[in-house]
Amino acid sequence: MKLWKRITAAVTTLCMMLTCFACGEDTGIAMTIDGVDVRAGIYLYYVVNAYNDAISVAQENGETFADCETTKDVKKILKKTDIDGVSAEEWIQNKATEYCIEYVAIQREFERLELTLSGEDLAEIDSSLAGTMQYFAAFFEDTGISEQSAKDVLTSTKKLDLIWQAYYGEDGSVGVKDDTLYDHYKDNYLRFKYIEMPLKDGKGNLLKADGKAEIEKMAKDYLARLEKKSDNEADLMKEFDYLIDEHEAYVTSLSKAAVTTTDANGSTVTTATTAKLTTTEKATTTTPEETTTDTTETTVAGDTTTFAETTTTTTTTTTTAETTDTTGTGTSATTTTTTTNALGYAVDEEIIVAVSTTAEEDEKAEDDETTTTTAPKYTPCEKVYNWVADEDTEYNEPTLIKDDECYYIVMKMDIEDRMTEDDLWNDNAKESVRSTLYYEEFETMMDEKVYVGYTEERNEKAYKRYKVLDVDVVEYQAALMQSYYGYYYGY
Repeated sequence: MKLWKRITAAVTTLCMMLTCFACGEDTGIAMTIDGVDVRAGIYLYYVVNAYNDAISVAQENGETFADCETTKDVKKILKKTDIDGVSAEEWIQNKATEYCIEYVAIQREFERLELTLSGEDLAEIDSSLAGTMQYFAAFFEDTGISEQSAKDVLTSTKKLDLIWQAYYGEDGSVGVKDDTLYDHYKDNYLRFKYIEMPLKDGKGNLLKADGKAEIEKMAKDYLARLEKKSDNEADLMKEFDYLIDEHEAYVTSLSKAAVTTTDANGSTVTTATTAKLTTTEKATTTTPEETTTDTTETTVAGDTTTFAETTTTTTTTTTTAETTDTTGTGTSATTTTTTTNALGYAVDEEIIVAVSTTAEEDEKAEDDETTTTTAPKYTPCEKVYNWVADEDTEYNEPTLIKDDECYYIVMKMDIEDRMTEDDLWNDNAKESVRSTLYYEEFETMMDEKVYVGYTEERNEKAYKRYKVLDVDVVEYQAALMQSYYGYYYGY
């Protein structure tokens, strides 16, 4: 009797295993597009993207996820949310399907253009995969995304980049001229340096009239010293850098010299001093910019922060060349830090910023209710930026600019002097400008000519099995933050 029970149990277990295996087989392919089977793992990879798209669209429509602590909280909101006339669940499925169609279309276009992946490309893909799996392996496993599916998506991303290069690259069929890229950078970036002279005492209080007069006298003395060096550009630059260091040392010394004593009545008295500088480091620049609600996710090099290794004849330089938003919401740039340049003077105190497009974007926002803008951030202040951006401002002529809480000695310089291949105008800068000017045009071309004409045959069993609203977005966000800090801080 016991033997029969054991045999019955074994048969039951085997049947269950076979049933599950058959279920897995039935749902291993999510859809077929143009004769290409798209694995469920690839579909689920794009479900993650679509899920985050849905959250962004819901936020634009007034939903708030600020109080959500778990994925269940997010799911609860989305289950009662309609997007474009359908449920959020259906919208995510449809959006993920669109991504899968684009995935297949990229493979077809890559083949049509007779492109190939080089050994370097394959190595880059493997490196990206290793970095991705380092942070997302657990999330992928929980979601049902295999390492191979992740690699296939990364490979598709690389193929898209090569398609972009085939059309708009240096030798692309569209025929983008290097002169066009050069002129855009020259006309849309500003170069300057400044001495910051705070108008506050050691307690952070604004100086009185006599205190401001003393700072202004010091500023005029600095200008006189710079005037004596104006006949030689290299000497002028060196003197300006010397004054930056000198004034910062002066302010710091005043801060350290502040002492606490007692007066005749025994009350505590703190000697007021000028406050120590607490501004952004010279090697970091905040560019005038605005933010829009466009959340289109682009996974090409043109929409990432580019790090360029550049050198001069005397030093090695690390440059954050620029961050380009290919949706047109703005461009930011940072300074290049080095010891000397080809002209023989230091450039580590120089600021490179993109010309603000806020006014133009504000005009567009009037006709687009989905676009919002925020107040631009200026380096070091709006008055300085406006003075530098003025076309009538002369190069290499230091001037005093008075703001409410600070005086600035500012000097605008010709950015073209530094537009050499081993300095600002390096390969990464060229590619970033190329993307800024043409990537939106490229995306439109892909939408109108490459991603069209495809129909999908959905595996309804797979669509029913994979509950898109059950994707653990909280786990995803945690992995995303880990990857962010790991990339920038080496964690």
